[in-house]
Amino acid sequence: MKDVRAALRRAIAGIERSFNSIGNMQARTRIALALSLLDRGASTRYARATSDLADFLSELGIDDRHYWISTFYTLLIEASVRREKATYFTPPAIVDHLIKAAQRAGLDLTKARIIDPAAGGAAFVSSIAGRMAELGCPTRDIRTRLTGIEIDEHLALLGDALVADRLGEPFDVEADRHILRVGDALQLGSNPIRYDAVFVNPPYGRILSSSSEYVPEWDAVSSPGHVNRYALFIDLAMRLAKPGGLVAVVSPSSFIAGSLFGKLRESIRSRTDVLRIDALERQDVFHDVQQDACVSLFRIKEGRSNGSFAPSYGKLDRNWRFTANGIVTAATSAPTSPWTLPDREGDDQGAMDLCSSRLSDYGVSPRAGYFVWNREEHRLRRGCKTRGAYPLFWAKNVRPGKPCHPASKTHSGIDFVTFEEQTSAIVRTASIILQRTTNSKQSKRLVAGVIPQKVAKKYRGYVSENHTILLVPKGGRPALRLLCRLLNSAAVDRRYRRIGGSSSVSVGSLNSLPLPDPKCLQSAMSRVGDFEEAVELAYGLSAALAKRSKAAAA
Repeated sequence: MKDVRAALRRAIAGIERSFNSIGNMQARTRIALALSLLDRGASTRYARATSDLADFLSELGIDDRHYWISTFYTLLIEASVRREKATYFTPPAIVDHLIKAAQRAGLDLTKARIIDPAAGGAAFVSSIAGRMAELGCPTRDIRTRLTGIEIDEHLALLGDALVADRLGEPFDVEADRHILRVGDALQLGSNPIRYDAVFVNPPYGRILSSSSEYVPEWDAVSSPGHVNRYALFIDLAMRLAKPGGLVAVVSPSSFIAGSLFGKLRESIRSRTDVLRIDALERQDVFHDVQQDACVSLFRIKEGRSNGSFAPSYGKLDRNWRFTANGIVTAATSAPTSPWTLPDREGDDQGAMDLCSSRLSDYGVSPRAGYFVWNREEHRLRRGCKTRGAYPLFWAKNVRPGKPCHPASKTHSGIDFVTFEEQTSAIVRTASIILQRTTNSKQSKRLVAGVIPQKVAKKYRGYVSENHTILLVPKGGRPALRLLCRLLNSAAVDRRYRRIGGSSSVSVGSLNSLPLPDPKCLQSAMSRVGDFEEAVELAYGLSAALAKRSKAAAA
């Protein structure tokens, strides 16, 4: 794959020299360059610009070749526009995994009507068309049963060309009917055509409530003020599928347990049987983007359901190898409840659930960081303390297990935030500070440090930015250093990942994080010298204590 990426970079660099800035390139030029990779015999300026890349891609299988042609097209778009429109395509290994999972769940590609409502570069449509052709389905039949929708007319054109290439047909730009139609799938209305299966890798990203495109119906799958496009597409996919039909989705993992996705989880559970969720463990699932992602398979309910919830769980590792890894459970019986992933180390599935201790048992309460600097930059005093100003802690200041002192983003001096009056945003005691957002390059999801009491005393208080969470004492003098060490342990981090479905650490997920009983932790530390071993032992002691308590109560 590294060789492919290098070939792409060389091609883009050559095109920039030949066509000047990519940012000024017209859409028809981008599509002509991409299409030239399918027609290697063309003697146009576009074919000459891509000839070396075309030679390289010709050595790949058709799935990989089509994926990199689509990716090449997106790299001709400015990076900021690419991120804004979430123009990232599904790698062939994921497409293959989901198609096979759907077939095992009963999808008959010789008969099924299938749609992709966010077709992009036709990764699903093209691959499914190829599978249908391999099963002996005539091309006319395939074009009748298979369709996609794409909002970008040029991308839809490229997708159609890839499908034609897959089916061994010449591509006619002027054809009356293409397999991908241009349109906004979210505007389909309340009674769309129903399909046997829906495959979708939807665009990600929030839609602000103040946006002119906001519609009240979105509240059914969205928290107030937090409308995510992928949640809307999952809702759409469930409306597009027939009773008994399948919905196969590639999405961020945040909906699994994220506090802002309770309504989406409730909607999914009320309308579908969740068949499986598989984690994607690569750091580069999508080219040029870091995103915690998973693939899910749902079946639309037919009539009454037994209400059970036990989806299969697995993972696709860094080499695209799949491993089954247990079942997903719900944290509580509430339909909005977060879903809990099985332990990747293979520990007893119920052991963590028996641990009833939470952060409150350690004497602290989580509080989201207060200050959003780019909204209130006028209150920020860089390196200058004035009257009514308090030091600001940035997420970048936090080092796992280390005392945390105020510093600017560049670690040159201290940044201060001014307040005109007293406010609860000012913290006046020692606390634990966590990074609220991590990335897949970091080995730990929970990254915590301690803000010492002497800092609070010296400055008479402090504030933290919105990319942090503070664990503030509820009273008394909790053992903050011990709790900080506990939160930074691999044992707790592993368990947090089972209930924290995204790279964003939330107050809700921290409040629901099962921790070992404080007394059991102290007991384990007295028995075992290694702290990591002590934490694992403490979880086991806590689970055993809970079992004895339940038995005694019975």
